[in-house]
Amino acid sequence: MKEKIGFIGIGTMGKPMCLHLLKAGYPLMVFDINPKPLEELKAQGAPVGQSGKEVAAQSDVIITMLPNSGDVEKAILGEKGVIEGARSNSIVIDMSTIDPSVSRKIAQVLSPKGLKMLDAPVSGGQMGAIAATLAIMVGGEEGIFQKCLPIFQTMGKKVIFCGPIGSGEIVKIMNNLLAGINMIATAEALTLGVKAGVALKTLYDAINASSGQNFAMQNYCGAKAFKGDFEPGFMTALMYKDLGLAMNLAKEEGIPVLIGGLSHQFYSSIVASGLGQKDCSITVKLLEDLAKVKLRL
Repeated sequence: MKEKIGFIGIGTMGKPMCLHLLKAGYPLMVFDINPKPLEELKAQGAPVGQSGKEVAAQSDVIITMLPNSGDVEKAILGEKGVIEGARSNSIVIDMSTIDPSVSRKIAQVLSPKGLKMLDAPVSGGQMGAIAATLAIMVGGEEGIFQKCLPIFQTMGKKVIFCGPIGSGEIVKIMNNLLAGINMIATAEALTLGVKAGVALKTLYDAINASSGQNFAMQNYCGAKAFKGDFEPGFMTALMYKDLGLAMNLAKEEGIPVLIGGLSHQFYSSIVASGLGQKDCSITVKLLEDLAKVKLRL
């Protein structure tokens, strides 16, 4: 029989991930502090728990998918959290993007209770979650990873074992550091090219066939921004948060991150202007407005 799964955090990413688990035949119980996204899952046959504790008590594997480090720590270690309900030998999988140090801390607290933990952040955004094509980066014990691999393969296309607990978070943070920088660089380069007189489609096609191609241009910009769609997607506030995690890690390791630091401040200015809930490709619109051009395919 398939493992009973408890899923905590039914948001933009969590809901489609849950739907894939249900489709694959996993018994699923869900919980979120916001009741609205639970309605569709309840209609699909997933019982709704009243707390993380209740969900954990009914589950072999407990998955969390939450916005930040504090949310994850509270959901797992806090009052009526996972730790209060989870049975010995259960597995906790945090699929959020958080500080690696927090993943390690939670794992250390869970271990004496007989609970195993994996950190397994994902890349691919809402589109990847809906299509089950996420890249999933996993840290923890390799034996536990292998046991959970079929669960990961239900939600993602590429599953990578990265090393000890916290390693998945490190890999994901480095990925988003590059993604955030690439988004800004793409917006700058294409705005300049259009302002200088070349059609966006010409620039887009030529660069995508050349060394400047990148995921941000082909997906977030190509699929959304260049069509005038700035609804998430992957919210700017989350990109800002993830680059902040990279800055935290750089500080811990004593490594200068110059371009990353500038990019973090750029996203900070977007969030401060009230656009944090827009897709991270909103950078395109800001630079369009500065240059007084439109980037549309």
